[in-house]
Amino acid sequence: MPLGEPLREKTDTQPILTSAVPGVRVTPEALIYLALALVALLLRVAALDHAPLDDAQARQALAALRTVDRRVPGPIPQADSPLTFALHAAIFGMGSANEITARLPVALAGVLLVLTPALWRRYLGVLPPLIISLLLAVSPVAMLAARTMSPVTWTMLLALLGPWLALRFVETRAERWAVLATVCFAAMILLAEPAGLLTALSLTFGMLFAWLTGDESETDVMDTVRRLVRAWPWAAGVLAAGVTVAVVATLAFWVPSGLGVVGNALWAGLHGFVERPVGTPKAFPAWVALRYETGIVLFGLLALYHAIRQGGFFERALAGWALASIVWSVGYVGASAAHALWITVPMAILIALRVTDWLTERPGLMWRVPSWGVPLHALITMGLWLAVGLSIVLLGKRLLFDLPGGVTDFSALVDRLAEGIYSRASDFQYQQIQSVEVQPGVFVYAYVLGFIQLRLLITVLVTLLNGVLYFLIGSLWGARAAWRGVALGTLATLLLFSLGLGGQVAFGSAGDPRQLWVIDPVTDDVFELRETLQTMSLRATGEPKLLTVTALVPPDGALAWALRDYPNTVFVDGVGPETATGAVLMPVRDEQPRMGAPYVGKDLVIRRAWNIDTLSWRDAIMWFYRNETAIKPEEVGRLRLWVRHDVYGVEQVTED
Repeated sequence: MPLGEPLREKTDTQPILTSAVPGVRVTPEALIYLALALVALLLRVAALDHAPLDDAQARQALAALRTVDRRVPGPIPQADSPLTFALHAAIFGMGSANEITARLPVALAGVLLVLTPALWRRYLGVLPPLIISLLLAVSPVAMLAARTMSPVTWTMLLALLGPWLALRFVETRAERWAVLATVCFAAMILLAEPAGLLTALSLTFGMLFAWLTGDESETDVMDTVRRLVRAWPWAAGVLAAGVTVAVVATLAFWVPSGLGVVGNALWAGLHGFVERPVGTPKAFPAWVALRYETGIVLFGLLALYHAIRQGGFFERALAGWALASIVWSVGYVGASAAHALWITVPMAILIALRVTDWLTERPGLMWRVPSWGVPLHALITMGLWLAVGLSIVLLGKRLLFDLPGGVTDFSALVDRLAEGIYSRASDFQYQQIQSVEVQPGVFVYAYVLGFIQLRLLITVLVTLLNGVLYFLIGSLWGARAAWRGVALGTLATLLLFSLGLGGQVAFGSAGDPRQLWVIDPVTDDVFELRETLQTMSLRATGEPKLLTVTALVPPDGALAWALRDYPNTVFVDGVGPETATGAVLMPVRDEQPRMGAPYVGKDLVIRRAWNIDTLSWRDAIMWFYRNETAIKPEEVGRLRLWVRHDVYGVEQVTED
C-alpha cells in the first residue's frame, strides 16, 4: 500500500434496507461492528463493582476525589495519568464516587479501542479492521486493562488514532488532520500515562524500521517523509497541543493542580527505567502476554516473521512497532501488567492481515478450493482442539485430586503408566487388592492409574485425529488450504482459552493472588468493612456516614478509599489512651492496644499472599487453566476493626 493512498475497492459491502426507519441504510459491516461494540461493552462494564479497588486504582481515584471534595479525609496523593485524573474529577464533581464511576472512564475507553480499527477501513479494506476489532474485543489483556483502570488503554487508543490522522494529512494535505495528529501524539506522551513516550518511540521506530528494510522500489518513502515534514503545520499543531494539554489536565482550568499531575506522570515515566514496582517480576508484561494471550503471541510471532520477510511498508512498520514493544516489555522495569498491550495491539493487527489473506486468497490453477472449505476445516479443527482441552481438564482433575499427594516422582509415575492398562473396577475391596506401588512406599489404586492412562490415550488420539484431518484436507485442496484451516481453528481455540482465563480474573474471586495479572490484591472484606461501619454509624449517630473513625492504615490505598465517605476519619501513625473515637481500624497485634474506652473487635482479612514457587508439577497443570492449587493463599493482611462498646450496643466488654 503506498503511503497515504487509500485502498480502492471495486465493490463495497452491499447495504440492506432497514424497514423500521425508511431511508436509513445499514450495512452488514455496521451490524458486525455494533455486535462487537456490545460484546466489548459487556466484557468491560459488566459487574465493574465486583471487586474492590486495589491500592494503585484507589490512589488514582483518591487523587481526583480529594481534589474536588475537600470533605474526603486524608492528603491528596499524586496521580500518574492526567487524562484519567481529569475524567475522575469531572465525574466525582457531578456525582457519587464508587467503584463503578471510578472504573467507568477507562472501561469506556476500552470499548472505543475495539471500535477504532474501523477508521482504517479506508486504507486496509473491509475485513482486516473487522478482524482487528474482534481480536481486541475478546483479548483478555485489553479487557482487564480497561476493567482495572489502567491508563495504558488510553495510550493504545491514541496509538491507533494518531497514525490514522497523520495518514489523512498525507492524503489530503488538509492542515486540520495534521493539527489533530499533533494533539493526539502530545496527549499520548503527556496525558495518557507515564510510559506513553515509549509507545510514541515504538511507533517512530516502526516507521524507521519499514524504511530501512525496504527495497529499491520504496526509496521514494524518504522523499515523502521530507515533504511531509516541510508541509506539517508545526506552529499550529504545537499551539493546539499545548492548549489541549492545559485544558484537559486542569479540566478547563477548574482544577489548576492538574498541571502538577502532568509533571508527576513524566517523572514517574523516567523513574520507571530504574525502579521496579514492589512485587512485580522481571519482564512482567511479557509474562502476562504469554499467560493470557497465548494465541496472540504465537500467531503474532508467525505474522511478525512473515511481515519482515515478505510484507510491504505498512506491515514492516507494524513489525518494527511490535519489535520495539517487545524490547520495552522486557527492559522497562516500571511496566505493569496492562503494558502487555504493547505486545497485544501490534500483533493483533499483524494477525488480522494474515487471517485476511488466508480467507480471501484466490484459488490457484491446480487446487480449486471452495470458499467454504477453509472455514469448515477451521471449525472442525476447533471442535477437535476443544475436545482435547476438555480431556486435559479431566486429566488435570485426576492428577490433582485423585492421585495421592505422596506421588511426587514424575518419572516413576510415567514409568508405571507406560507398563500397561490397569483395571478401572469400582469395587472398593478390589481396589485395595489392586493397589500399585508408584514409588517406594507410595501406593495408588489401579483404577486411578487406569483412568489417568485412559485420559492420556484419548488426548493423544484426538490430537492425532487433527493430524489425519490435515492430511485429508491437503489431499483434497492442497497443503496451503490445509495449513490455513489448522491455523484458523487453532487460533480460535486459543482465543477461547485466553478469554476464559481473562474471565476468571475479571469475574472470579476478588483478592486471589494466584492470578498473575494482579499484584497485592485486596479481598472482599473491604466491602464488609464498609457495611459494618455504616451499621455502626446508624446506631451511633442516626446517619450512615458520620461515625468518628481513627485509621492506622495508609492514607492513599484501598482502605483509604473504603473510608472516603466518612468525613470524621483521622489517619494516624499510632493509637493510645487518647483514642476514644467510635471506631478504630488498625492491623492485628499480639496484644490489645490500650485505648481511652472499652472496644469490641472484629477481624478482617484484607490481603492474601501466594508464591508461585510452591507449585508442584501437578499443581502447575491445574493452575495453568483454572488458577487452582493444592497450597492455598495465606493470610498476610489481617486488620481488626474496633467498635466502641456503646456504639456496638453493650454495657460492659469482657475478655471473651
